Amino acid sequence: MSDQTTIEPSADEPSIHSSFSQRILSQEEQVSRFDRWVEFFSAVVLALATVATAWCAYQSTLWGGDETKFRSAANSATIKASQFSSAALQQASLHANLFVQWATAYSEQNDLLANFLYQRFPPALKSATDVWLATKPLQNPEAPSSPFVMPEYQLAERAEAARWEAEASAQWEKANDADEIADRYVLLTVVFASVLFFAGIAGKFQSRLIDLAMLVLSVLVLLVGVVISATFPIQLG
Repeated sequence: MSDQTTIEPSADEPSIHSSFSQRILSQEEQVSRFDRWVEFFSAVVLALATVATAWCAYQSTLWGGDETKFRSAANSATIKASQFSSAALQQASLHANLFVQWATAYSEQNDLLANFLYQRFPPALKSATDVWLATKPLQNPEAPSSPFVMPEYQLAERAEAARWEAEASAQWEKANDADEIADRYVLLTVVFASVLFFAGIAGKFQSRLIDLAMLVLSVLVLLVGVVISATFPIQLG
C-alpha cells in the first residue's frame, strides 16, 4: 500500500478567491455604470444635435426662398427701370428735335412757326426754356448751353427710372443678405453634423478617457453651434 499525500486546502484560500471575485465584479459594475452614463448623455446630445440640424436646414430653406423672391423682384425692378430709361431717352430726343426746329424758326425770325412750335412744347421743355431764355444766352457767355441742362428740365420717365433703379438696388441688397444668412445656416448644419459624429462614437472605444473626450467634445461643439445660431436672424415660416 503506497503512501498518498493529500494536500488539504488552506482555510484562507476561499476568502482570497471570494475577495478577488468581488473586486472583478466591482470593476465590471463600475465599467458598466460608466458605459450607461456615456450612452445616456450621448443619446441626449444626439437628440439635441439632430433637432439643431433640422432647424438649421429649415432656416436655410426659408432664407433661400427669400433670396429667390428678392432676386425676382430685383430683376423686375431692373426691367422697369430700363423701360422708363428708354422712354426718357425717347422723350429727350423728341424734345431736342422740337427745340432745334423752334430755335431755327426763331433765328430766322419766323415768328409764326416759332410760336406754333413753342405752344406745343411739353411742360418740362417749356419751363426749362423759359428759365434758359431768362439767362439771355445770346448776350451772356456764362449762360447754360441749352434748356436740357437746366434743373427745371425734369422728365417724369427719368424720375421713374431712377426710382426703379433704387428699388432694384435695394432688392439686390436684400437678396444678398438672405443668401449670406442661408449660407451661414448651411455651415451650422455641418457643425451639428460633427456633433452627431463625436457623440455617435462616444462609448465605442475600450478607453474611458477617449470615450469621455469624445462626449465632452461633442457637448462643446454643440454649445458653440447653439450660441452662434442664436446670433442669426430667424424666420417662423
